[in-house]
Amino acid sequence: MNLPESFTSYTKALIGDGLFGKLLHGLTDEEPPASIRINGMKHHIHDEDTSRQAIPWCEYGMYLDKRPAFTFDPLFHAGHYYVQEASSMFLHHILKSYISSPVIMLDMCAAPGGKSTTAMGALPEGSTLIANEPVRQRSQILAENIQKWGNPGTIVTNNYPKDFAKSGMVFDVILCDVPCSGEGMFRKDEDAVREWSTQNVENCRNLQREIVAQAWKCLSEGGLLVYSTCTFNAKENEENVKWISEELGAEILPVAIEEQWGITGSLLKGFQKPVYRFLPGVTKGEGLFMAALRKNGQKETATSIGKKKNKKEKKERNNGIKSAQLATSWLTAPDNFNIAQSGNTLTAIPKPMAGIYATASEKLKVIHAGVTLGTIKGKDIIPAQGLALSTEFNTAAFPSVELSYSDALRYLRKEALSLPEDTPQGFVVMTYHGTPLGFSKNIGNRANNLYPQEWKIKSARIPDNDVSPL
Repeated sequence: MNLPESFTSYTKALIGDGLFGKLLHGLTDEEPPASIRINGMKHHIHDEDTSRQAIPWCEYGMYLDKRPAFTFDPLFHAGHYYVQEASSMFLHHILKSYISSPVIMLDMCAAPGGKSTTAMGALPEGSTLIANEPVRQRSQILAENIQKWGNPGTIVTNNYPKDFAKSGMVFDVILCDVPCSGEGMFRKDEDAVREWSTQNVENCRNLQREIVAQAWKCLSEGGLLVYSTCTFNAKENEENVKWISEELGAEILPVAIEEQWGITGSLLKGFQKPVYRFLPGVTKGEGLFMAALRKNGQKETATSIGKKKNKKEKKERNNGIKSAQLATSWLTAPDNFNIAQSGNTLTAIPKPMAGIYATASEKLKVIHAGVTLGTIKGKDIIPAQGLALSTEFNTAAFPSVELSYSDALRYLRKEALSLPEDTPQGFVVMTYHGTPLGFSKNIGNRANNLYPQEWKIKSARIPDNDVSPL
C-alpha cells in the first residue's frame, strides 16, 4: 500500500513509532476480518452461531472464518443479518451503557444503514429512530436496508442537518457519524488512499463541525450525542470533540471497556478525555473513532413529541381506515398501529410514533416510515415488499410457497417462477426456510414476480450450495 507521505509523517508523530508500526502491519499485511450482526427480531442465535468468535462490544455481532458471497444468501436479503465491520458495532455498547428507557433518536448521516440498524438492536422497545441521509440516491439505499431490517419504529428522511435545526424537533439521542477523510478504510478501499489529502482533512473537519452545530440545536437538555468517524487523525477526532466540549458545552462521557478488546484512547497530547479509537493491527476491525457526549442542563426527554398530533395526521389516518380495513389484518397486532394514507399508498404507523411521524411529515421529506402495507389499485391493495419483511407481518394473512435455494435466488433476481398447481390465485408470500422474501401474484397460468426491480440481484450466477453464514 502506497500511503501518502504527509499521512505517514503526521500519523507517526501523532501515535508514535510503536503504534504506527502495528497500524502499518494491519493496513498492509492483515486481511480485513469479515463480520456480521444478527437481527435479533428475526433470527434466534443457535449453538452453531455461538461457536463462532463473538464481537465483545455487541451481543449480536460475530466474526466469520471467511467472507461468503452474501449476495447469494436469501436470508441476507430477508434482513436476518447485516454485513458490518466489527468496529462500527461499538455504537451498540455506547447506547446500552447510557440508554435504558424508550427514546427518540436521530441518525443524522445514516446511509447505508449499518449504524441505524445497530441502534435498533440496542434501543429499548418503544423507541423511535429517524434515519436521515442528505444525499437522495443514498437515502433510497438506506430506505431499502431499513425495510429489510423490518423494525416498524423507524422513519427514513432525506434532509440536510439545517432542515432538522429549522424543524424545531428535539431528540433524546443523536448520532453524528460524519463524513470524513476515510483513513480507516484504507485497506478496504484503494480510492480512499488515492483521494486522501491534507486539504480534504481540513475540509472534512469544517463540515463535521457544521453538522454537529446543527445537530446540537436538536438535542434535548441532558441528551446524548454520539460522534463518530472512520479516520485516524486528531483534527477530525479529538480536536473536534474538544471543540464540541468547549464551544457547545458538552460533557465527554466514559464508557466501560475491557483491556483485551484492544481499543485505544486519546492520542492527542494534552487531551486525556474518554474517547475510543479502533486501529487495524491493534483491534480486530477497521479504523474508527467514537465519543459519547452529553448536553449539559437539566435532563428532559423528547418523547413528548410522540404525544402530539396535527390535523394532517388525523385526516390521513381516518382516510386510511376507511379505504383499507383489509390491510389491518396483515399485521400481527393491528391495534398497535394507525393507518395513514398518502396518495394510493397505505402505511401502518406505530401509535407511540404517531406524533413524531406527523411532525416529520410536515417539516421534512419522509421517504419511508413504519410499515408500508401496500398500494391501492382499483379494488385491490397490492401488498408492499416492506410488509413481507416487517417483523409485524402476519404471515397467516396470505398463502405461502416455500422455495428451494435455487428458486429463491431466481425470485430475488425477479425471474418468473412456476408455482405448485394447488397454489391459490391472488397474492402469495414466497418464503425460504420459512422466512418471507416477498410477494408474487398467482393468476393461474403464470405468476407475476412482485419483488422490487431496484432491489433485484443482478448477477445471474447461482452457487451450488447455500452460502449463508447462519
